[in-house]
Amino acid sequence: MNKPILHIENACISFGHGKLFTHFNLDLHLGEMYCITGESGKGKTSLLNAILGFVPLSEGSIVVDGLILGVSTIDEIRKRVAWIPQELSIPSEWVSEMVRIPFKLKANRNIKFSEKTLYKHFEALGLEHDLLERRVTEISGGQRQRIMIAVTTMLQKPLMIIDEPTSALDPASVSKVIRFLKNETQKSTAILAVTHDRIFADSCDKRIFL
Repeated sequence: MNKPILHIENACISFGHGKLFTHFNLDLHLGEMYCITGESGKGKTSLLNAILGFVPLSEGSIVVDGLILGVSTIDEIRKRVAWIPQELSIPSEWVSEMVRIPFKLKANRNIKFSEKTLYKHFEALGLEHDLLERRVTEISGGQRQRIMIAVTTMLQKPLMIIDEPTSALDPASVSKVIRFLKNETQKSTAILAVTHDRIFADSCDKRIFL
Protein backbone atom coordinates (compact mmCIF):
# COMPACT_ATOMS: atom_id res chain seq x y z
CA MET A 1 0.00 0.00 0.00
CA ASN A 2 1.12 3.57 -0.68
CA LYS A 3 2.40 5.78 2.09
CA PRO A 4 -0.38 7.28 4.24
CA ILE A 5 -1.42 10.87 3.64
CA LEU A 6 -1.57 11.18 7.45
CA HIS A 7 0.73 9.29 9.81
CA ILE A 8 0.51 9.84 13.56
CA GLU A 9 2.93 7.99 15.81
CA ASN A 10 2.85 7.73 19.61
CA ALA A 11 1.10 11.09 19.92
CA CYS A 12 0.45 12.57 23.35
CA ILE A 13 -1.24 15.85 24.24
CA SER A 14 -0.90 17.29 27.73
CA PHE A 15 -2.46 20.26 29.47
CA GLY A 16 -0.79 21.28 32.70
CA HIS A 17 0.13 18.13 34.62
CA GLY A 18 -2.57 15.99 32.98
CA LYS A 19 -2.55 14.07 29.72
CA LEU A 20 -5.56 13.98 27.42
CA PHE A 21 -4.24 10.84 25.72
CA THR A 22 -0.98 9.01 25.06
CA HIS A 23 0.47 6.61 22.46
CA PHE A 24 -2.06 7.52 19.77
CA ASN A 25 -1.25 5.99 16.38
CA LEU A 26 -2.99 6.41 13.04
CA ASP A 27 -2.37 5.76 9.35
CA LEU A 28 -4.89 7.29 6.95
CA HIS A 29 -4.61 6.77 3.19
CA LEU A 30 -6.17 8.53 0.21
CA GLY A 31 -9.62 7.14 -0.49
CA GLU A 32 -10.35 6.42 3.18
CA MET A 33 -12.75 8.09 5.61
CA TYR A 34 -11.97 7.54 9.31
CA CYS A 35 -13.72 8.96 12.34
CA ILE A 36 -12.72 9.46 15.96
CA THR A 37 -15.40 8.93 18.58
CA GLY A 38 -15.58 8.75 22.36
CA GLU A 39 -16.62 10.69 25.42
CA SER A 40 -16.30 14.45 25.58
CA GLY A 41 -13.11 15.87 27.03
CA LYS A 42 -10.81 13.08 25.83
CA GLY A 43 -8.90 15.25 23.36
CA LYS A 44 -10.60 14.50 20.03
CA THR A 45 -10.79 18.11 18.85
CA SER A 46 -7.35 18.80 20.30
CA LEU A 47 -5.97 16.04 18.11
CA LEU A 48 -7.47 17.63 15.01
CA ASN A 49 -5.99 20.97 16.07
CA ALA A 50 -2.61 19.28 16.55
CA ILE A 51 -2.63 18.04 12.96
CA LEU A 52 -2.98 21.67 11.86
CA GLY A 53 -0.25 22.84 14.21
CA PHE A 54 -2.56 24.77 16.54
CA VAL A 55 -1.94 22.49 19.54
CA PRO A 56 1.55 21.10 20.27
CA LEU A 57 2.23 17.43 20.93
CA SER A 58 4.06 16.71 24.16
CA GLU A 59 5.25 13.43 22.66
CA GLY A 60 5.16 11.72 19.28
CA SER A 61 5.03 12.99 15.72
CA ILE A 62 2.63 13.86 12.91
CA VAL A 63 3.45 13.45 9.20
CA VAL A 64 1.19 14.91 6.51
CA ASP A 65 1.85 13.93 2.90
CA GLY A 66 5.44 13.04 3.76
CA LEU A 67 6.14 16.24 5.72
CA ILE A 68 6.95 16.00 9.43
CA LEU A 69 4.90 18.63 11.25
CA GLY A 70 7.14 21.38 12.61
CA VAL A 71 7.78 25.11 12.52
CA SER A 72 9.47 24.93 9.12
CA THR A 73 6.76 22.82 7.47
CA ILE A 74 3.50 24.05 8.98
CA ASP A 75 2.68 26.51 6.17
CA GLU A 76 3.20 23.85 3.52
CA ILE A 77 1.15 21.32 5.48
CA ARG A 78 -1.76 23.73 5.83
CA LYS A 79 -1.81 24.09 2.04
CA ARG A 80 -2.56 20.37 1.86
CA VAL A 81 -5.26 20.21 4.52
CA ALA A 82 -8.88 21.41 4.40
CA TRP A 83 -10.35 22.17 7.83
CA ILE A 84 -13.96 22.53 9.00
CA PRO A 85 -14.20 23.31 12.74
CA GLN A 86 -17.36 22.59 14.72
CA GLU A 87 -17.84 26.22 15.71
CA LEU A 88 -17.79 28.31 12.57
CA SER A 89 -16.97 31.94 13.25
CA ILE A 90 -17.84 33.58 9.95
CA PRO A 91 -17.15 37.32 9.62
CA SER A 92 -19.62 37.80 6.76
CA GLU A 93 -23.08 39.29 6.50
CA TRP A 94 -24.05 37.45 3.31
CA VAL A 95 -23.73 33.78 2.38
CA SER A 96 -22.36 34.85 -1.01
CA GLU A 97 -19.42 36.43 0.85
CA MET A 98 -19.03 33.53 3.29
CA VAL A 99 -18.46 30.93 0.58
CA ARG A 100 -15.55 32.90 -0.87
CA ILE A 101 -13.63 33.39 2.39
CA PRO A 102 -11.61 30.13 2.19
CA PHE A 103 -10.34 31.14 -1.26
CA LYS A 104 -8.89 34.36 0.17
CA LEU A 105 -6.70 32.58 2.72
CA LYS A 106 -2.97 32.56 2.11
CA ALA A 107 -2.87 28.79 1.58
CA ASN A 108 -5.67 28.85 -1.03
CA ARG A 109 -5.11 31.95 -3.13
CA ASN A 110 -4.04 29.87 -6.13
CA ILE A 111 -7.42 28.05 -6.20
CA LYS A 112 -10.21 29.48 -8.34
CA PHE A 113 -13.71 29.80 -6.93
CA SER A 114 -16.41 28.26 -9.17
CA GLU A 115 -20.06 29.11 -8.61
CA LYS A 116 -21.04 26.32 -11.03
CA THR A 117 -19.22 23.73 -8.94
CA LEU A 118 -20.68 25.16 -5.75
CA TYR A 119 -24.23 24.80 -7.09
CA LYS A 120 -23.48 21.20 -8.08
CA HIS A 121 -22.36 20.48 -4.52
CA PHE A 122 -25.42 22.29 -3.15
CA GLU A 123 -27.69 19.96 -5.10
CA ALA A 124 -25.87 16.86 -3.82
CA LEU A 125 -26.20 18.11 -0.24
CA GLY A 126 -29.87 19.10 -0.48
CA LEU A 127 -29.26 22.86 -0.47
CA GLU A 128 -31.17 25.46 -2.49
CA HIS A 129 -29.29 27.75 -4.87
CA ASP A 130 -30.96 30.84 -3.45
CA LEU A 131 -29.14 30.37 -0.14
CA LEU A 132 -26.36 32.48 -1.67
CA GLU A 133 -28.72 35.45 -1.64
CA ARG A 134 -29.44 35.25 2.09
CA ARG A 135 -27.80 36.74 5.13
CA VAL A 136 -25.71 34.35 7.24
CA THR A 137 -28.04 35.02 10.18
CA GLU A 138 -31.01 33.80 8.12
CA ILE A 139 -29.72 30.27 7.57
CA SER A 140 -29.77 27.38 10.04
CA GLY A 141 -26.80 25.69 11.66
CA GLY A 142 -27.39 22.62 9.53
CA GLN A 143 -27.42 24.67 6.33
CA ARG A 144 -24.24 26.40 7.42
CA GLN A 145 -22.54 23.03 8.03
CA ARG A 146 -23.48 21.72 4.60
CA ILE A 147 -22.49 24.94 2.86
CA MET A 148 -19.03 24.80 4.41
CA ILE A 149 -18.66 21.12 3.47
CA ALA A 150 -19.55 22.07 -0.12
CA VAL A 151 -17.08 24.96 -0.14
CA THR A 152 -14.27 23.07 1.56
CA THR A 153 -14.35 20.20 -0.93
CA MET A 154 -13.88 22.76 -3.70
CA LEU A 155 -10.40 23.41 -2.32
CA GLN A 156 -9.45 19.88 -3.50
CA LYS A 157 -7.02 19.18 -0.67
CA PRO A 158 -5.64 15.65 -0.23
CA LEU A 159 -6.61 15.66 3.46
CA MET A 160 -9.88 16.94 4.93
CA ILE A 161 -10.27 17.39 8.69
CA ILE A 162 -13.85 17.85 9.98
CA ASP A 163 -15.07 18.35 13.54
CA GLU A 164 -18.66 17.12 14.07
CA PRO A 165 -19.83 17.42 10.43
CA THR A 166 -23.42 16.34 11.15
CA SER A 167 -24.13 17.69 14.65
CA ALA A 168 -26.94 20.00 13.48
CA LEU A 169 -28.46 17.74 10.81
CA ASP A 170 -31.56 15.56 10.57
CA PRO A 171 -31.12 11.90 9.47
CA ALA A 172 -31.96 12.61 5.82
CA SER A 173 -29.35 15.36 5.63
CA VAL A 174 -26.81 13.14 7.41
CA SER A 175 -27.27 10.53 4.67
CA LYS A 176 -26.67 13.17 1.98
CA VAL A 177 -23.48 14.34 3.71
CA ILE A 178 -22.21 10.77 4.01
CA ARG A 179 -22.81 10.04 0.32
CA PHE A 180 -21.20 13.34 -0.65
CA LEU A 181 -18.07 12.81 1.45
CA LYS A 182 -17.74 9.17 0.40
CA ASN A 183 -17.81 10.35 -3.20
CA GLU A 184 -15.09 12.89 -2.42
CA THR A 185 -12.77 10.19 -1.08
CA GLN A 186 -12.88 8.59 -4.52
CA LYS A 187 -11.24 11.74 -5.91
CA SER A 188 -7.91 11.15 -4.13
CA THR A 189 -8.97 12.67 -0.84
CA ALA A 190 -8.77 11.28 2.71
CA ILE A 191 -11.14 12.39 5.45
CA LEU A 192 -10.66 12.37 9.21
CA ALA A 193 -13.68 13.42 11.26
CA VAL A 194 -14.58 13.70 14.92
CA THR A 195 -18.18 12.68 15.51
CA HIS A 196 -20.74 11.64 18.09
CA ASP A 197 -23.18 10.68 15.33
CA ARG A 198 -23.63 6.88 15.23
CA ILE A 199 -24.98 6.91 11.67
CA PHE A 200 -21.98 8.88 10.42
CA ALA A 201 -19.54 6.74 12.43
CA ASP A 202 -21.02 3.50 11.06
CA SER A 203 -20.46 4.76 7.51
CA CYS A 204 -16.74 5.34 7.98
CA ASP A 205 -14.06 2.89 6.89
CA LYS A 206 -12.70 2.84 10.42
CA ARG A 207 -13.89 4.10 13.78
CA ILE A 208 -11.28 5.04 16.38
CA PHE A 209 -12.22 5.36 20.05
CA LEU A 210 -10.39 8.00 22.06
